[in-house]
Amino acid sequence: MKSSLIALFTLFAFIASSAKAEFVVDVNGQPVINGGTYYIQPYIWAIGGGLRVGITGNETCPLSVVVSPFEVDKGLSWRISSPLKILYVRTNSRVDFSVEGKLPNCAPSPKSWTIVEEEHGVESVKISGYKNTIKGVFKIQKYTQIAYKIVFCSTDGDSCGDIGLSNRRLVITDDNPLGLVFVKAESTEVSKQVINNVLEA
Repeated sequence: MKSSLIALFTLFAFIASSAKAEFVVDVNGQPVINGGTYYIQPYIWAIGGGLRVGITGNETCPLSVVVSPFEVDKGLSWRISSPLKILYVRTNSRVDFSVEGKLPNCAPSPKSWTIVEEEHGVESVKISGYKNTIKGVFKIQKYTQIAYKIVFCSTDGDSCGDIGLSNRRLVITDDNPLGLVFVKAESTEVSKQVINNVLEA
């Protein structure tokens, strides 16, 4: 009897957690493809253009993820992928953001987002390669009816921090997220590897 109650509770917990997750959709209302490439842009036009990389502080290579100062700039196309065996990205699931073949040779590989602790305790979004990287995962969460926010959850803590904006740099902020939308890049398609992973699940 006790084992039956535990199994029932586990089932309800799974259903409840699944109900909270939904497909992340692009500006056209289409589900974001796991492994697809997208322009990531502020949902408020006046903030600037899409996300790209730039040089900040003492960097000699563009390793910081920033918002373009030009509203008409789509930014770089970013590959959004989840390690889960799913065709479409879901909210509150771990995701990785990476860019392929569009950065100078000085940028290390893999060219994926990480969080780096800088001076004065500022935690910035940068391309991988820094020694003082904070371990954790990124997740996409619903922010408004038409926009999403990205959060970073440290593996050493119990909470997640919002990714916001400071002087055009993406940083972890205290409850001041940057609302974002996803625009499908022309080259986006479901990769054979993703399809195989789903079929094997």
